[in-house]
Amino acid sequence: MKALASDIDGTLVFNQQIKKQDREAIEKYQKEHLFGVCSGRPRCALFDLKQLKLYFYILSSGAVILDKDLNIIQDFPMKKEIVQQIFNEYHQHAQIILQTGNADVFYATLKEDYNPKLKVISSFKEVEHEIIYGISLIFKDDKTTKKVRFEINQKYHEVEGFQNRNSVDIVRKGCSKGTGIKIIKDHYQLEKMAGIGDSYNDLPMLKVVDTAFTFKTSPQEIQKQVHYCVNDIAEAIPCYICILAMPFFYSISEGISMGVISYVILNLMTGKAKEKKISALMYVLTVLFILKYVFL
Repeated sequence: MKALASDIDGTLVFNQQIKKQDREAIEKYQKEHLFGVCSGRPRCALFDLKQLKLYFYILSSGAVILDKDLNIIQDFPMKKEIVQQIFNEYHQHAQIILQTGNADVFYATLKEDYNPKLKVISSFKEVEHEIIYGISLIFKDDKTTKKVRFEINQKYHEVEGFQNRNSVDIVRKGCSKGTGIKIIKDHYQLEKMAGIGDSYNDLPMLKVVDTAFTFKTSPQEIQKQVHYCVNDIAEAIPCYICILAMPFFYSISEGISMGVISYVILNLMTGKAKEKKISALMYVLTVLFILKYVFL
């Protein structure tokens, strides 16, 4: 059994929407394989994923791992006294999101947010009754974010901070998207697992998966750590199918043929063929490859 894990924001979801071609490619992929998410988001922030049937959820940067029914496979809560110290230290300098086990409330100091479950807080006392899995500090610029991530990792030895563009996602030491991937792979006894992400906090995931993808628009540091750079998830999926097919058919050429067929058909189904400027040669090869399998 194989699986593909995707980051959410900036990879799967853009402006609270999943692109049509990505959704259709994922649904086709799920007929044979597993698809899930690997994100820094908390349990209560999954409202824009309802149109997909996901098989697993790695949330809060690996601190919470859930199955398809949102039952906990494994979790790693933080010590509340450490969270409180970080909250009090940065409350005046950053917007803060507290990632808890509460599926119905999104705790944050943000006064404007798209999450319908938002509850604006001003002190740690308002969340001290909750199980806390992570705390995210949001800044205005990349330079400050890098500096604070370094400060957190130097000062607080029981936690680890990961940069996600202009935010620092902080979880218990030993947790990461990478450890989440390992737990899912072991739990479902997966043969192979691929991952796709676009930001710095995706690096732990991209380093442990068997096949790593990112976007051609991702930072160069991310692009250097992956096997393939693509334009979107809809393009990554046929590429991954091609990779999976090679050992199955004991032939590189068979893997390539499956990749060509998948790529052309997925783009035709999603209406992206003209935009991708698929050549006449690709259409001819697709027809020939299909005829080959029909008359084998």
